[in-house]
Amino acid sequence: MAGTTAPALHRNPAYLRLWVSSTLSSLGTFASLVSLPLLVLASSGSPVGVGLVGFAGASCMLLALPWAGLLVDRVGWRTVMVRADLVRGIAFGVLTYTVMTDRVGLAAILAVSAVNSALGVPFASAAATALRAAVPARQRSAALSVNQGRAAVVTILGPLAGAVLYDVSPALPFAVDALSFFASAALIATLPAATAGPTGRPAARWTDITAGWRFLRGHPFLRYMTVNIVVADFGINGVIVVLVVGASLSGDALGTGLITACTGAGNLLGSALTLPAVRRLRPRTLILAATWSGALAVVAIAVTDGVLASALLAGCFCIATPVVGVLTNKALLDDVPQDILGRVQSVFQTVPRLVAATGPVAAGLLLAVLPARGVVLLFAVPLVALALFSTLTRASRWGLGDAARPPSAAPDRGAS
Repeated sequence: MAGTTAPALHRNPAYLRLWVSSTLSSLGTFASLVSLPLLVLASSGSPVGVGLVGFAGASCMLLALPWAGLLVDRVGWRTVMVRADLVRGIAFGVLTYTVMTDRVGLAAILAVSAVNSALGVPFASAAATALRAAVPARQRSAALSVNQGRAAVVTILGPLAGAVLYDVSPALPFAVDALSFFASAALIATLPAATAGPTGRPAARWTDITAGWRFLRGHPFLRYMTVNIVVADFGINGVIVVLVVGASLSGDALGTGLITACTGAGNLLGSALTLPAVRRLRPRTLILAATWSGALAVVAIAVTDGVLASALLAGCFCIATPVVGVLTNKALLDDVPQDILGRVQSVFQTVPRLVAATGPVAAGLLLAVLPARGVVLLFAVPLVALALFSTLTRASRWGLGDAARPPSAAPDRGAS
């Protein structure tokens, strides 16, 4: 793209296809995500089955993590995205058929959940890698901000759509999910082949699955951002569960919905503010603002009475989340060598999600022995520690031109 004037994002056909395909995949996934537990309860009547489905998904995601990025680096992001979507579309198509014919069982649901989770890891890694090929460096902040906004909207609308579709027919959300995967695969398949394959260098060895981890260990800014995202996601997910459980136990159904609405609105507002903030403020300033606002919001929740105030504070926490995501992904796309980008992306796409999933578990265990206020204070401890560490460490100064690139970060050897 060097030497030419790049089109605006809304006139970039490659980016638009990637955006639409990811939106379709995400909407379908979130729609079926809320429907799967309902289907398990309807078919087996066992809450244990719901837990098994969640465990199967998380286990397969963990097992796929070491290999997902390597697969992207070997065969190219387009091939991975198309095939992952096709297989997931077939899996949900089969599940739709079993539901429609009253042949669905827990084994089939577990299998579909496992396939969806396992293939979601390489798809996410490939989608992030595809952005480098589709968007020039100077437009990546804008593209990432738009993607953050899409994620916020999909997170709100997807579960609502799934619940409405399931109410119409139990098979409908899974049929829609299958169609969304097929439509996504068709869009990705039309992207230019010139930007969709490996770099032309010797293919990565199947045994070299640790290259992503090694690069992150040697890159101070990305290493710090890994810690930042893991701690923040763990904390906010745990605190939200505490708030939701408290509202549910008090019989406040409106309060439960209010908490969900405020966190979703916070993410959406943060996505709208991210691009102007990234353009006007230094990355270190944004990082410190995000970490300290999150820590102080959780401390305030611990000493605040009332669901409304707590929900608003949780929403304030979520406002800062998108800017951290954009700063991190911009550094990934700018600094990571092309031939290992898939492996680095798979670490960032999966590890925070897995750790974040332990936040609700920890919250549930702690609520069994401590009052809600005490549990929230415990979650505030790592968040305050993160804010202090962010203030003191030099690693948060690197990234996006805020300071010289650390010597351990290799220059980008890939062409975009």
